[in-house]
Amino acid sequence: MFYLYLTAPGMPAQKFLLDRPVTTIGRSSMNDLPIPDKMLSRQHARIIHDGNGGVSIEDMGSRNGTFVNGEKLTVLLPLKSGDRITVGGVTLKVESESTTRVRIDEFAGDASLDNTILKASAELLRKPTQTDPRLPAEQLSKLIDSLRVVNELTIELLRDISVDELLKFLMDKVFETLMPDRAVVLLRSSVTSELVPAVVRVAEGTSAEDIRLSKTLVAAVVEKKNGLLLMDTASSSGVSMSESIRLSGIKSVLAAPLENDGEVVGLIYVDSRLGHRSFEEADLRLLTSLANVAAAKIQNARLMADAAEKKQMDREFALAHEIQSRLLPDRPPVVPGYDFHGSNVPSRQVSGDYFDFRPRSDGKIYAAIADVCGKGVGPALLMASLQASFHAWADELVPVAEMTGRLSEAIARRSGSDRFITFFLFLVDPATGEIEYTNAGHNQGLLVRVSGEVQELPSHGLPLALFPGRPYGSSRIVLAPGDILFLYTDGVTEAANAEGEEFGLDRLKDFVKTQIGNHPAEVDAALAKTLEDHADGEHFADDRTLLMLRRLS
Repeated sequence: MFYLYLTAPGMPAQKFLLDRPVTTIGRSSMNDLPIPDKMLSRQHARIIHDGNGGVSIEDMGSRNGTFVNGEKLTVLLPLKSGDRITVGGVTLKVESESTTRVRIDEFAGDASLDNTILKASAELLRKPTQTDPRLPAEQLSKLIDSLRVVNELTIELLRDISVDELLKFLMDKVFETLMPDRAVVLLRSSVTSELVPAVVRVAEGTSAEDIRLSKTLVAAVVEKKNGLLLMDTASSSGVSMSESIRLSGIKSVLAAPLENDGEVVGLIYVDSRLGHRSFEEADLRLLTSLANVAAAKIQNARLMADAAEKKQMDREFALAHEIQSRLLPDRPPVVPGYDFHGSNVPSRQVSGDYFDFRPRSDGKIYAAIADVCGKGVGPALLMASLQASFHAWADELVPVAEMTGRLSEAIARRSGSDRFITFFLFLVDPATGEIEYTNAGHNQGLLVRVSGEVQELPSHGLPLALFPGRPYGSSRIVLAPGDILFLYTDGVTEAANAEGEEFGLDRLKDFVKTQIGNHPAEVDAALAKTLEDHADGEHFADDRTLLMLRRLS
């Protein structure tokens, strides 16, 4: 069974099960594994099961490519445990666990579980267990042993152990007392809400074939919060089991919800093969008690992790906002015949947008807009480093393309391979209106002609620090009287409404056509209202940063 462990700057690691025939990866929320990284294409890559237990990956024509162990992917490539996939600023590590796969299937004839023992977990937990000395010796011994096991697991809750350690201890106790052939704990993903195998165990000598759970069984346990007992018809109780389970060679099944205070975080399933022991109602009561104790630990661990993560993120965002606000210029330069304008509206989760102006000693003026990947203090500090280098080399009158290449190498040295920055730099000569620019993986700039024509200014290469050492090119345009150079970050075009519909480039181009003749500050205010109307109350997920230059008529 293969998993992906996802690690990204400023985010906790996530575990993703590759249990689909095809798993798509990309920036769009329509993917099986959506990743909100600006360097990813909407449909970036996909991982395919080959039908023999293996998986392969292929790039789906992404803009910035997919890399496996540092090599750019050009053909369908088989994956193995330990491989590292890089897409944008995100690393996906391939891991494999037990060869016993867990599948939740729809079985014919399983529409009903009327012939099984189903009892509400609350009832199983509520009924007091009497240690009546008049009970038969074997039954009394079993009862005392069950209480001991539950007590041992409860004591584990008092220790500072991880959920993984607790589940391993839980499995130890399940196999020690119930002696099943196979067992699995499924946990509800906090990201997708799907049930994902957290731990699978198979008794020695038992084949490692798939554990197939019926959807009806899972629903009865998870959705209806029931403990479940299935026994072979040969048992004395006369309770029959599902024909599909019998045909799988299973004699008896127990399943219990991992439930605490009414919330179900998963389930535990155990089974016994034909020729082995058959479970009883006392076993179901024990398994339900163990599941309840484990659920309390899992809930508490998740709550503590969420609270700690939120507190840390709040601190980081506050500090990042303070750093970012100090980087932005107080006012644009005053140049006869031109209007310069820059603005930044931070989202609730600051992402590190930046704009700047830098006049040169020869009368020309640099201006730049940038967006660093990731959130929090790290990106903000990296942007501060970018500004320091930019100002130093601007004072040396470094050409635009050379400046961009130098910044790419400097950022790579300071950030390693974890960060990159989209960057648009231009140099304007006020005497002639000529602009030389380099676009390093940033959104295409818009040159809005006074005639109403909108010209796109595409990229000259990848973002800063992604592939340091590669030279950048540059292009030249002339700003005629009345023309506007309009630059922006992703927060503008990706502003979305409740249906997930983004504002998009086409709407932006239509908007700027209506603003010819307006002062850039007026354009900024009108765009803010247009974006608010489009979002219709939805929060903006990214900063909205603008940089404009208008040549006066």
